[in-house]
Amino acid sequence: MVETTISRKQELQRKAAVLKQYEVYCYQMAYFLLEDEALAAQAAKQALFHLLNDETFFLDHEQLQKQKTKQITIKYALQTKSALLQQAL
Repeated sequence: MVETTISRKQELQRKAAVLKQYEVYCYQMAYFLLEDEALAAQAAKQALFHLLNDETFFLDHEQLQKQKTKQITIKYALQTKSALLQQAL
């Protein structure tokens, strides 16, 4: 039981270290699309959470990880903008 907890913690730390490499990249892309700090932070957080749950992301090479990060960030930025526009109606 203790070994499982330790290995799970190590796995989360490894994933966090990988995602940290893309944190600023996510935010910059989201901000470029949304031009709003709070919305960009929200979209970047959603994108990173999505990637955290994508096991294949952590097996991919760096170039493919960056491509996936870009695609997912754009998706969540557009969803965030869409939700904002829907609220305005």
